[in-house]
Amino acid sequence: MKSTWLVYLFLHLCIHVNGQEPATYISTKDAHVGEIVILQYEIKLENKQNFSFNPPSVSFPCKRISEQSNLKGSDFTELEIIEYNDTIIQHGQQRTWRGQFKLIPWDSGTLVLQALPYIIDAQQAYFTSVIIESKLVDAKKGVRLYDIKEGFNPIDKDFILSEFIADYFWIPLVILVLVLGLLYYKRLKKNQALPILPLSLKQQTILSIEKLANKNQWTKDQKLHYTELSFILRWYLSSRYEINLLERTSGETILLLQAMKVDIYQIQLIQTLLSEADAVKFAQSSLTDSKHFELIDQLKEIVIISSPIDLDDV
Repeated sequence: MKSTWLVYLFLHLCIHVNGQEPATYISTKDAHVGEIVILQYEIKLENKQNFSFNPPSVSFPCKRISEQSNLKGSDFTELEIIEYNDTIIQHGQQRTWRGQFKLIPWDSGTLVLQALPYIIDAQQAYFTSVIIESKLVDAKKGVRLYDIKEGFNPIDKDFILSEFIADYFWIPLVILVLVLGLLYYKRLKKNQALPILPLSLKQQTILSIEKLANKNQWTKDQKLHYTELSFILRWYLSSRYEINLLERTSGETILLLQAMKVDIYQIQLIQTLLSEADAVKFAQSSLTDSKHFELIDQLKEIVIISSPIDLDDV
């Protein structure tokens, strides 16, 4: 009789814990480097149940796998957590816990987002792991560097009035500003403004370099700084010479430029900059502040000497 009660108690505990319905949602399975990806967990609970979840910070636990490797993969620390929030929605005698991560992958590859643990009434279980593909953005002629796709697919969720007001309260303000602006414009009766000329490739690239320099990112994360710096250089060269260098190695990039008869001095500058960037990204090299400024100026010089002469600057 005692053993029968023990079996009944064990089955009751298993149903109590495993009878929940944890769900995992992902906004997209195919993301671009630098694109926001939303990961959401949900689980339905009884009101009397105790629930605990300890979210990671800074970076999401992740593995990168390749076609030649098994699913164990290697540690991937470039999946940054930019925001986390959770909420509880009451449904009579039940409640739904919802936790949401906003993530950004900073490198490409097939990524396995690890299953995270949670605890219900002192019993530990895991949410489902997710696989996504992170890809580099294809170079497009004439597209500004800061216009690269930044978006994500929305996740279906229950309508909550308080969340709707918090997210969209600015819409009436925007409408009000537009109406006031239109009235002000009609009152002044200004002449039609001259059309704004689009920025040249040279101007776009110089602007991007200055934005990167003003962030002083090398003081916090040299690897991320030189990833962006080398990306700006490859994007500029791809647009200038109409070849795709975004997924080329530094050696392949130099060979292609030599085949196109690019000026030797310019190739030497490009090779020096790519070598310094690779040393920081892949060999954990650390550069001085003066070297950072020198490489920023060198990148500007490459853009200037390779660009057509602008008569407005003469």
